[in-house]
Formats: sequence, C-alpha cells, structure tokens
Amino acid sequence: MKYKRKAVICDIDGCLLDTSQIFKEIEEKGLQGNEKWAYFERYANDRDKAKFNFILADVLNCLRNQGYKIIFSTARSEAIRINTKIRLQTDLGFMGDLFMRPLGNINPAAEVKAEHLKSIKEFYNACIAIDDEDENLKMFSKNGLLAVKLESRQ
Repeated sequence: MKYKRKAVICDIDGCLLDTSQIFKEIEEKGLQGNEKWAYFERYANDRDKAKFNFILADVLNCLRNQGYKIIFSTARSEAIRINTKIRLQTDLGFMGDLFMRPLGNINPAAEVKAEHLKSIKEFYNACIAIDDEDENLKMFSKNGLLAVKLESRQ
C-alpha cells in the first residue's frame, strides 16, 4: 500500500473568508440567479467586503507545519480561480491545492465537494474537513472524515 500524505480540507466562504456582507448586499439589492452570482464573483475577493479569518489561518498554518497538506474545497466557480488564489496566497502566506466548482455546474455544494473528495482521496489521506454548511459536513462525515463546523463570529 502506497503512503498517502495526511490532508485537511477547508472551505473558503464562511470559513477562511467571511463573505456574509456580500450576501447581505445581494439580498438588499434583490439579486437572483445569474445576477446574484455575478455580484458574488465580482466581490468575493474584495478586502472590504470579504474579511479574512486570521484565527483559522493560524490553525491551518500550524497543521501545515505538522505535515498536513492543506486543500481548499469550495463551491466558488472556476471563473474566479486566479483572484481567489491571489487572495489566499497574499493573506494566508501559502497556497494549498484548490478545488473549485466547474464552469456551468449548478449542483448543490455538497455534490460538488463530494466530487472534489473523490479526487483528493486518490492522492491524500484526507482526515479533517472544515466547513460551515451542514450538508457539506454530513457528506464529509459519511466519507470518514472528522467534520469540523466553523460557526460565524458575527
């Protein structure tokens, strides 16, 4: 049996980046469908609207220093991959692997992340998943990972 490096899977929105302000603005503007997601994508990496969680960043850095591979699994669209990588690299100080929602995919986040997990498990021993959504956490738990719910600090 081939050794697989231990890995931690972490969500971005609601965990590493607090994007609640963006969703509040979307609701206030009454945006739906494509307009909603276009607005989100425009501001998802905005420093004023998406606040960085430095406490979680410290935890991820500690895990990384202990030999864990840090992998980001997000339902964000591939359309904003470059800006997401820049934001994470700048604020986090390193860039783990990044799994994103394929363009045109409208499946629920838990289904998107289940596909990510299949790919991740080919190369890593994923043992912890950090997320803020119950359906995602249930999926990770059913797949044998310790699922850690991150609650909003608002």
